[in-house]
Amino acid sequence: MRAAGNTRIILSFLLRAVFLTAVFGLAVIPVVELIWLQVPFTNQFSFWIVYACLALPLVCLLWGRLLWQLRQQLNLNRLVAKMADIASSEHSDQIDWRPKSGRQIKTLVNSFNQIMAREADLRQEEQGVERSKDEMMTNISHDLRTPLTAIIGYLGLVVLPDQKVTPAEQKRYLKTAYDKSNQMKTLVEDLFEFSKTQAKSASLNITEFSLGDLFAQLLASYELEAQQKNIELTYLIQPKLIIMSGDSDKLARVLMNLISNALKYAEGASFVKITAQVRPDDQVEIRVTNDGRQIPQEATEDIFERFYRVESSRNNRTGGTGLGLAIVKGIVLQHHGRVWVESDEQVTSFVVVLPLQQPQEVSDEKAK
Repeated sequence: MRAAGNTRIILSFLLRAVFLTAVFGLAVIPVVELIWLQVPFTNQFSFWIVYACLALPLVCLLWGRLLWQLRQQLNLNRLVAKMADIASSEHSDQIDWRPKSGRQIKTLVNSFNQIMAREADLRQEEQGVERSKDEMMTNISHDLRTPLTAIIGYLGLVVLPDQKVTPAEQKRYLKTAYDKSNQMKTLVEDLFEFSKTQAKSASLNITEFSLGDLFAQLLASYELEAQQKNIELTYLIQPKLIIMSGDSDKLARVLMNLISNALKYAEGASFVKITAQVRPDDQVEIRVTNDGRQIPQEATEDIFERFYRVESSRNNRTGGTGLGLAIVKGIVLQHHGRVWVESDEQVTSFVVVLPLQQPQEVSDEKAK
């Protein structure tokens, strides 16, 4: 098909070239005759020399222009054929051919390749999202099925008539079922909170608040748990009064998750310290630091992914859902901030950097 198209283009070029050459040739004759009248030629040979001197440059320019147009047409035909081949395939291939001439054709090829590259990236991202959804559904099913199976089992021991249990055993079974129910409730709440951080339409209730007051309220709620684990819980703010804007409820959830994470997973920790300081770039840096076991370096990049756990096996020994840090990351990103973890043999710090004042477009969401 492409060969037939090239043949038609070449035949059309030859016909047009012959026709225009004849027209140019005939058009030059009256000019030469006018010159003959002004400067009489000695013989017929002189006439044709003058004719050739006038006609040949014009014909060369004409053929040069026509050959350039022919090359452009052939390049365009080749480009259309390649684009048609790519369009009919299932892969987002790029055009591996680079024309040697024709600035517009080169620009068109480069633009097409950029579009196909973006499409390939989008397709790869879409496939990653689908895999992530499948993995998430598998993890949710696992985390819901485990406590649900235990609840059914323990309640069956209590309510089935053929089961003989003592009051003490009955109380223990009901307590276990109750704990498993709370575990399911926590997972569902975390899933709901995580879904809100991923929704593009999620809005923030932006207000101004004192970061020191928020720290004090949160630490008071964790004081008893810290004492039971012999962990010293403190905070330090520099300067002492930091007024920032943001969704205080969501940012409180960030700090709650980080404190809970430190109290729960920091094996051997003797303290958990929360610090905040204003940076020169009008951002506030918050650190939640503990001196517990070091987080492996290979885990620091993935630790904020949903359902990721530093533990090698997925178990409920620590009672976490695997969504706490993913929720932290989602809320921080909603506030145009950054979050990462630093860990060595001495301390582990979860670092959150947030702007003191939220950008105007975020603040406008409140009005909407």
